[in-house]
Amino acid sequence: MKVLIFGLGMHGGGFAAASYFLDHGDEVRITDLKGTSDLGYEMEDLNQRGALCISGPHRAEDFLWADIVVKNPAIPPNHSMLRYARMVVNDFAWLFSSPWCEQVKIIGITGTKGKTTTSAAVAHVLQEYGYEAMQCGNMGISGFSILREWERRNEQGRALPEFLVCEFSSWQIRDTVQAMHGQLPMMELCALTNFYPDHLNSYESIERYLEDKLQLFTRNIKMAVIPDVMLDRIRTQTHLDKRHIRGIDRASAKVLEEQPHLRSAYAILLALGFKYKSILKALQSFQGVPHRIEQLGMFGNILFVNDSAATIPEAVHFSYAKFRTMAVHLICGGTDKNLKAEGMLEELQHASSISLLDGSFTRGKLIPLLEKYHIPYFGPFKSMGDALQQSYEMARVKELELPNLVQAILLSPGSASFELFANEFDRGNQFKNLVGLLLGS
Repeated sequence: MKVLIFGLGMHGGGFAAASYFLDHGDEVRITDLKGTSDLGYEMEDLNQRGALCISGPHRAEDFLWADIVVKNPAIPPNHSMLRYARMVVNDFAWLFSSPWCEQVKIIGITGTKGKTTTSAAVAHVLQEYGYEAMQCGNMGISGFSILREWERRNEQGRALPEFLVCEFSSWQIRDTVQAMHGQLPMMELCALTNFYPDHLNSYESIERYLEDKLQLFTRNIKMAVIPDVMLDRIRTQTHLDKRHIRGIDRASAKVLEEQPHLRSAYAILLALGFKYKSILKALQSFQGVPHRIEQLGMFGNILFVNDSAATIPEAVHFSYAKFRTMAVHLICGGTDKNLKAEGMLEELQHASSISLLDGSFTRGKLIPLLEKYHIPYFGPFKSMGDALQQSYEMARVKELELPNLVQAILLSPGSASFELFANEFDRGNQFKNLVGLLLGS
């Protein structure tokens, strides 16, 4: 079979797809606008294994050559080159086409923010209960990697996992539904963690963005867990009765008021039939995931928190809630995604100090908002080191005034990252490395 990987990408998805088909003896070509210097060892490794790696402008001849095209989710479905493709798939469509999916209970999770933490927390609790739960999707684990593992288990006579927890971005849902012609597999449960404006630089409207999210909720799901405001819409769309559709807000436990990032996971586990006390006990050992309210350590009474995955203003509001009892020194700002900054206004007003990372969102949205409400700020800075240094200096000044006050230096940008960093993970890793040096000294 002839396979074209359309966009190798920076998070391993294209690499996993190419590796899968190379392992099966297929001919593989990779087309990506970036060159080897940007894509690094992955492109070199695949080239050595027999793939033809083509950097620079995409060529129609490669799409005409291919039996199937594996599309990166960041590539729009109306890309001009796709008109030459015989068949377009993504990792979820390929995985869900496997009959082995019928032997595994699938949990699908989407949402604007919190879906990675929710997926990881659900998988963690299931493991605590003694079930094997694999994760795949938007957190960086390709469906091709999962399917290859299942194939190895079948060869070795080993059992498949009881659960597969799938995290979907809106683009992954769109591409999966399109590739499978709307025929998604039976799922034990589907959840929408929350919904806020996002990706409006890619979507024509917020409603169109919501529609892609809600395509996950088909009549092939047994249970839905969603924000309360979506109850009627999902009930109509799925034809589920009241016993099989749960509102996240009404299911929330009082003890989780200080951990809002775990409310969706708690509601999902309740809907799966687990008891609330055992869920709360199992969640106590959940350590979180990188770049999402990730507590890095303390220097005296100063806590350092990496929340680089907060790429929309509302996510800052979501994360900040965990640290409201502290003096918070906020590092924020970056690249615009055609979103309004007012979603983080309350946090800007309450922050003890604000250090801005430079970018189009910072200059076009944040600074005008800060000046409108007469909120002082520092920057914009063109490096993470300068922004962190400023926040740390402000925390030390506050420490001299109130030595017993617990403080937090919180990287929660509320925007994308592409002008100063490769992506939000690069942004978070730079912050983590600098904090590590500070704590080590």
